[in-house]
Amino acid sequence: MDIEAADFKKLRQLQWKIMENVAASALIPLMQIGDELGLFIHLYKTGPASAEEFSKSAGIDGRYGREWLLALSAAGYVTFTSEDDKFSLSAEQAAVFVENDGPALMIGAYNLLAGTIYNTEKIKSVFTSGTGVDWGRFHPCVFQGTAKFFKPSYAVNLVEKWIPNVHGLNEKLTNGASFADVGCGHGISTLMIAEAFPASKVVGFDIHQPSINEAKKLAKKSQLKNVEFVTASAKSYQGEFDVIGFFDCLHDLGDPVGAAKYANKKLRGGGTIMLIEPSASDNPEDNFNTIGQMYYCFSTMACIPASKSQEIGLALGAQAGPAKLFEILKESGFAEIKIAHQNASNMVIEATKP
Repeated sequence: MDIEAADFKKLRQLQWKIMENVAASALIPLMQIGDELGLFIHLYKTGPASAEEFSKSAGIDGRYGREWLLALSAAGYVTFTSEDDKFSLSAEQAAVFVENDGPALMIGAYNLLAGTIYNTEKIKSVFTSGTGVDWGRFHPCVFQGTAKFFKPSYAVNLVEKWIPNVHGLNEKLTNGASFADVGCGHGISTLMIAEAFPASKVVGFDIHQPSINEAKKLAKKSQLKNVEFVTASAKSYQGEFDVIGFFDCLHDLGDPVGAAKYANKKLRGGGTIMLIEPSASDNPEDNFNTIGQMYYCFSTMACIPASKSQEIGLALGAQAGPAKLFEILKESGFAEIKIAHQNASNMVIEATKP
């Protein structure tokens, strides 16, 4: 290629965008180290503190501690005051990095990113073979990160916004219904529903045994009596339910049509299926934005390989768009299919068993 044919201004803009993305990506290992060593918690407790005071509190080497602090200060993740050479976390920074049960926590995104990097060699191999990577072979950071990444959004939206916007669902669960959370992972959404609707019986199903084990630990800690977790696939769980939910997981399945048809069989007449999926347009260009970029990347590194490792291997992807999802539900025998609620990151799709 003749570089002289390139538009100089556009070339420089692209180069600067790459530098911004590289700078953002360079934070991934530092954030993972900070999370695993509890550095944000130590800074929150000791700050404002000098690098030496912080490092002593955290039990780490002072030189590594200072460089870590400076890197995160440059990113705007840590507050630095040059007058006294001290570091601290603002209320906003603490909310996104320290408050594990808070609605603003975002550290889980970096756990998930770290997991995708650990999986690079596995994913690279299936790019050429066209096969997939079984969910159980993914790095543990993927499961931990998925739970922590989605939890804040679910805490804000699931009970207060999403369920009330599905026709009749809030009343149904309040009066007492049976709810199956298929592909529940660590059971974050399952436990939220069980806690909010004590009259209902809630069951979480997932094929990944380690995730179910973690969900059972969380359920025991919660002391909720109306929830249980069972290891089962999307086409093997047992029981009859009034509501079946697929929360950010239908697109990960190898056979989403088969899973939806199976759900239809397991629903009582007039029952509801509820899908939570990433917000996306049917037109790919409409997804060329920050959230779309993030989900296309996650989809390439996790959703597509997980789906292609299973039966059928349809590989919908995390940005499938409503048209494909509606088509799947229609083919599976559901009626009254519609988007019940949508925000920048998620859409709620509801459908009814006739």
